[in-house]
Amino acid sequence: MTESSKPWLAKHRVVAYAVPVLAVAVAVIITALMARFFTPEPIGLLMLSAVIVTAWLADLGPALLAIVLALLAFQYNIAPPTNLFVWKQNFLAVDPSETPRLVLFAVVSLFVSFVIAAKSKATEALRHSRDELQAAIEGLKRTESTLLHTEMYLTEAQRLTRTGSFGWDVSTGTNFFWSDQTFRIFEFDRATKPTVELVLQRVHPEDRAAVQAMVDRVSNEDKDFEHQYRLLMPDGSVKHVHAMARATKDEYGRVEFIGAITDVTATKETERKLRLSEAYLAETQHLSHTSSWAWDECLKKYAYLSDELYHLFGVEQGRESELVKTYHNRILPEDKLRVIEAARQAIRDKTDLEIDFRIRLPDGTTKHVHSVGHPVLNSEGNLIQLVGTNVDVTEQYEAKEKLQKAFDEIKRSQDHLRLVINTIPTLVWRAKPNGVPDFLNQPALDYTGLSLDQAEFGWPRAFHPEDKKAMLLKWSAIRESGKRGGLEARLRRCDGEYRWFLFEAKPLRDQSGNIVNWYGSATDIQDRKLAEFALRDSEQRFRDYAETASDWLWETGPDHRITNISEHINAIGLRFAPVSGRTRWEVASDYETESEKWRLHRQTLDSHRPFRDFVYSLINENGSQVYVRSSGKPVFDVEGRFFGYRGTATDVTALIRAEQAEQALRKAQAELAHVTRVTMLGELTASIAHEVNQPLAAVVANAEASLRWLNREQPDLAAARRSVEWVINDGCRASDVIRRVRALAKKSDMETARLDLNHVVNEAITLVERELIKHRVSLRTELAPALPEILGDRVQLQQVIINLLINGIEAMAPATDRRRELLIRSGKNDTDQLILSITDSGIGISADNANRLFNAFFTTKSSGLGMGLSICRSIVEAHGGRMSASNNEGPGATFQLVLPLHREDV
Repeated sequence: MTESSKPWLAKHRVVAYAVPVLAVAVAVIITALMARFFTPEPIGLLMLSAVIVTAWLADLGPALLAIVLALLAFQYNIAPPTNLFVWKQNFLAVDPSETPRLVLFAVVSLFVSFVIAAKSKATEALRHSRDELQAAIEGLKRTESTLLHTEMYLTEAQRLTRTGSFGWDVSTGTNFFWSDQTFRIFEFDRATKPTVELVLQRVHPEDRAAVQAMVDRVSNEDKDFEHQYRLLMPDGSVKHVHAMARATKDEYGRVEFIGAITDVTATKETERKLRLSEAYLAETQHLSHTSSWAWDECLKKYAYLSDELYHLFGVEQGRESELVKTYHNRILPEDKLRVIEAARQAIRDKTDLEIDFRIRLPDGTTKHVHSVGHPVLNSEGNLIQLVGTNVDVTEQYEAKEKLQKAFDEIKRSQDHLRLVINTIPTLVWRAKPNGVPDFLNQPALDYTGLSLDQAEFGWPRAFHPEDKKAMLLKWSAIRESGKRGGLEARLRRCDGEYRWFLFEAKPLRDQSGNIVNWYGSATDIQDRKLAEFALRDSEQRFRDYAETASDWLWETGPDHRITNISEHINAIGLRFAPVSGRTRWEVASDYETESEKWRLHRQTLDSHRPFRDFVYSLINENGSQVYVRSSGKPVFDVEGRFFGYRGTATDVTALIRAEQAEQALRKAQAELAHVTRVTMLGELTASIAHEVNQPLAAVVANAEASLRWLNREQPDLAAARRSVEWVINDGCRASDVIRRVRALAKKSDMETARLDLNHVVNEAITLVERELIKHRVSLRTELAPALPEILGDRVQLQQVIINLLINGIEAMAPATDRRRELLIRSGKNDTDQLILSITDSGIGISADNANRLFNAFFTTKSSGLGMGLSICRSIVEAHGGRMSASNNEGPGATFQLVLPLHREDV
């Protein structure tokens, strides 16, 4: 038993051995007290209790002491005289008769002590085990917490490094473990079960065969593997991954691979860019004849030699040993010692190296090389490398020599140049960067009468006072821009006369781009300026004439497209921009309607002949039609090449409209006379005949049907009664029609009521069903639901719809090659008006009849009166609406009614 598992009294030795003494003493006292009341006294039981208490509280050692003390007390109590509180001389003398009793007490006490001690030890052992178990559980929790943190750190590290882990069981072919980062790399859902087939599906098609071969190989060999391949993601992007795994065996001997997979896309992209940069650097070095090198001072050899260095020294690419051997041998002897000393000094002093030297190639050519080096030091300040470049400056050296020769040549030709400058018939000058002149050629000095030392102050004073301010501002602007420029001003001649000159200046810059001097010339343009003034006066006179005229001027190019128009065109509501670049017939609005007129006009233009008083119409920006009368003449250059037309145009809209109004008035007067003669006699009769014809036809048809129902063997009285009721209804409707027409003739008010347009349409369809069946016409309706109500006369609107349906049926009669179909649509437009359209698939409306379709007494039917559509439009207009007709894109025509809503619904 460990020290910590013992009873508390056993841990304190003195106190533990005091317990038996105290327990036996208490038992002796209790025995003495009880001896007075009991015979025999219970000393044995009390001593045994003392031993039990000691063994329970103080462990086995004190219990043995308690047994010894109890036996002594027992023996003392047995020895005569029987009294514990009397001193006995021979209390140790054991009575043989009492020996079994004492032995039995000792044996029982020992047994009880051992049992109690064992129980205590077992209890303490159990308590100790419990404490250890609790400690183990706490340790396990701490270990689990640490493991969770470690796993979290590992997951974060995998995410940051784009590395995932996996486990692969070769025998089952499944990946029994994927980390979160592995799922992210392959872009699979976390709930997806990873398998080799799933991985192969994600592998790029070009790498799939190689990956499959690698899987087959490692499955058979059970060896570690490392492989790089690409993944083709669902969005079309490509990832580069690097996978490596170690083969292990589980307790059953099955091979498992534990590995990691890393997304190396960024690394691959970096490698690609690095290779591209290296290629760019190599190409740059090749183009600039620049090579690079690095000398390792520790190893005493070259650590790096660029490819261009081989080319510079005429050594075959890749033969590094030969390049090192010939590096110094190619340097000319007169330069070699200087180069070696400069390199040693740079290494010794840890300073930059810069030196020029010459090398001679095997073909005998000599190259000039400019070498620059820079020391690389470690943290302790010791030189570890000398890095530098060699530049082939042969071309620059040769150019420098040629430039020097050119300078010498220029110096020799300065006298000749000065002679040329002084003899040319132009004033030549030079100025400092601040614009102050410091040189004038001899013609300039002769013209102004100045000497060379007077040029700085006398030259600016020679300008005309009226031109000096503008000249100085312009000259200042040219200097600030730093670019070539010019100005015009008058310059005083030595005799006091001012003449116009064109001054031009150009800066001369040094290698840094700074302006060194301004060089310029002054050319006499007096005659040109006088010609310009005369031309300007002439143009102003012409402009005055043009601006005071009401006509506008125009110009066209060789392709007859408008190139220019004066501002007077704004008076008719047009601007230059919309018509610029367009031909006259592209702007005109009557090109199609008056094609013959335009054909003749275009013939005139194509033959390059002048034209006069050509009248055409166009639509201005306000949407109004205007009429233009134009005249023009062709323009040719001195060689006879056609340049286009120039001419004038006049607004004749008022004149044309007056003529049109007069013609319309004469036509209206003639038509009015005709209508006046006919209307009095025929209007009422024609209207009644046309409108009553349909109800009467329905009466006859229903009456005939009633007779057929009655003529059966068993008369169908119900059907006959229904037909008779229809006869009565049609008779009443005919009566209503006559009453409405008479009311219309009398110009009395209509019997208006709130109507559902769809309901009126359905009633009209019922009345023409027989005609539809007779002519084999199918009827289709597309009626918009829940339309607002209108205010109108039901009978009159039904007559309009019936008339349009009958017209549509008759229009489709000649059509035998297509299906005969009527379509009725209803709806509401954006202006809150109801629209009803009736579409047929008949012969349509000819262009000649389109404008006369709604005229009274105009008909295209041999049996027609020409009043139907005229009356229909009158009824619709009486309801505040309008009626129109148009041809379909395919066969047939469409008639459309637009009716206003009832005011309360609005």
